Amino acid sequence: MENKIPKKLLEVYKKFDNCKRCKRSINPLKHILGGGKFKRPQFLFLFINPTHSNIASHQDYQGKRRFPFIGVRHFYRLLSMAGFMDKAIIEKIYKRKWQTNDENIIEQSLIKNNVYITNLIKCTQSNPDNPKKQIINDDFSLIQEEIKIVSPKYIVTFGNLVFKAITNRSIVLKDCLKAMKVNKYQPFKSIAILGKKYNVLPCYFPIGRGNPKKAVEILTYIKKRFT
Repeated sequence: MENKIPKKLLEVYKKFDNCKRCKRSINPLKHILGGGKFKRPQFLFLFINPTHSNIASHQDYQGKRRFPFIGVRHFYRLLSMAGFMDKAIIEKIYKRKWQTNDENIIEQSLIKNNVYITNLIKCTQSNPDNPKKQIINDDFSLIQEEIKIVSPKYIVTFGNLVFKAITNRSIVLKDCLKAMKVNKYQPFKSIAILGKKYNVLPCYFPIGRGNPKKAVEILTYIKKRFT
């Protein structure tokens, strides 16, 4: 299945890779860009930032280094539980060590499920801390370019910080879960992103400091209702 990266998106990726912060700090970890369906996906999954647990950020990694959570098998297993990945394929990956070709399998599954996946911040950190507000502000113009080029129907934000960055408003995620259970979960509107507002679907962060169980509940609902 052909999935060519648009030229304009490659140019944005180059801008991310030319990060002055990483050059100043001599950051040994590579940037993690975006992957999946590059043109008009149903969903753009937006996470906060990559960490060293993503093996694609390591200097000796030989793959494409595009996708968040490469090497984090339980993340993709969670997506399969919500219906966004082929369960049989993910279970096979889960039972063994991660292999470089697995990112191609992940990519095809994301395309099949109409998903593009990326991070608000592309710089990889050596710790799981959230990026500072100034860093988010510095890079926000680039993420806006990325969103405009990819042009998703819905943006799924993971965690409060990402939701606030995209909508400029706060949210209580447990209220979204309650609304979902009575079928009143509705998209929010983003701020104007280069002249256009997008439909935003908030979700819990699915691993680590987040809530995997509740994330699966919301993602399963999103998959059924908004596909």
